[in-house]
Amino acid sequence: MINGLRYFERACRGSTAAGSSSGQQPQLEDKPAMNWGQVEMKGLARCLLSLCEMLQTVFSEEPRMVKLRSPTYILGDIHGNYHDLVCFEKVLWRLGTHLSPANFLFLGDYVDRGQFGVEVVSYLFAQKAMSPKKFILLRGNHEIRDIQENFTFKRECMAKFGDSYGLQVWEAVNRCFDRMPIAATVDGKIFCVHGGIPRPSLYRSLERDLNAVPCPLPSPVDQSPLAWEIMWSDPLHPPQAGASAAGAAAAATADDDASDFGSSDVGFAFNKRRGTACCFSYQALDSFLRANKFSHVIRAHEVQQVGFQIQQKGKLLTVFSSSHYCNGNNEAACVLADHYKIRLIRLDTSSTHHSGTPAFYSSASGRTSPSATATTSSPGSGGVRSGRIVDAVDSASSSTSPGEGAASASASADDGECNLPTIDL
Repeated sequence: MINGLRYFERACRGSTAAGSSSGQQPQLEDKPAMNWGQVEMKGLARCLLSLCEMLQTVFSEEPRMVKLRSPTYILGDIHGNYHDLVCFEKVLWRLGTHLSPANFLFLGDYVDRGQFGVEVVSYLFAQKAMSPKKFILLRGNHEIRDIQENFTFKRECMAKFGDSYGLQVWEAVNRCFDRMPIAATVDGKIFCVHGGIPRPSLYRSLERDLNAVPCPLPSPVDQSPLAWEIMWSDPLHPPQAGASAAGAAAAATADDDASDFGSSDVGFAFNKRRGTACCFSYQALDSFLRANKFSHVIRAHEVQQVGFQIQQKGKLLTVFSSSHYCNGNNEAACVLADHYKIRLIRLDTSSTHHSGTPAFYSSASGRTSPSATATTSSPGSGGVRSGRIVDAVDSASSSTSPGEGAASASASADDGECNLPTIDL
């Protein structure tokens, strides 16, 4: 599968094939990058179906809450963006995941919206098959059949493989999604999910109750409210710049006293924006961290302009790993948890000159380290993209409010600097 995807990535010049006895020499067509060209798509479908059948067993044998050790790279939403996924590969696991000392954790939302959901799934599943203990795929809210039918992944499968094979591929991929883990921890300190934390009333022992979530789980909304909230929840957001005093006061009250549920779920409010699950305040997050002996939560689920956002007094980090999402101008990022620190790695897709040399920045000086460079190819663009590592090792001020911390991190990321609390793992 990986070899096939390498062919898909690259542009190929047409060539003259050997002629027949009549002397005719048929011409093979040029193949653009990110195109299957003259590949027999039914054969590709059969390959993917076999891969899915094998991975159903692999996913079924994993706990619903996977425990990982650092170093671990953590990536957010991909949403069919195969271009950026390949760029991350060139920066993070160029020699292959099996030769890397790190683990790789993906937080879900692999399909929909982007045009290469099939290729993203094929790549991730192939890597999972080769390195099942190091390549961990969590389930997001788009790894659900009803959601895909309302977006693009089902139609993409049918368009690429035809109605019969397309439906078979879509069902086989979703049978794997049904078996994916829901959450992960890094060094027992960092709790990683797609959406957010669940209400306390949904569990007594987080690890025990998560691992008791049914497998397979074809209908999370009906079968497991715990899994559903983890896939769908969001943090409460601070008021936007320019908001009225009344609006700011209402937001502050919501953050402190939000509770649309029972007395055991203080700090949680119904998620009106999504129409399901909940939003959680800093009070709710702090209680969750203390009760479960975690230091931080890392989640995905929401697009971020610079690829990440630091929220809720530095205890929550949102990461998004698909740039130019829905034709926007956001960047992509990932997180490295290692050596008692959280570090942010931003894939710089804003450059128009495609120099091919990513800049590695230090939060202490903001200056580039000339010895730490690498070239990242972007087959889809015909050029190269660069990644930028942002070291975030300075303790954040305890007086920083959740809104201020997030805004500061977003603003300073363009200068190669940001502050994150050092994690005592």
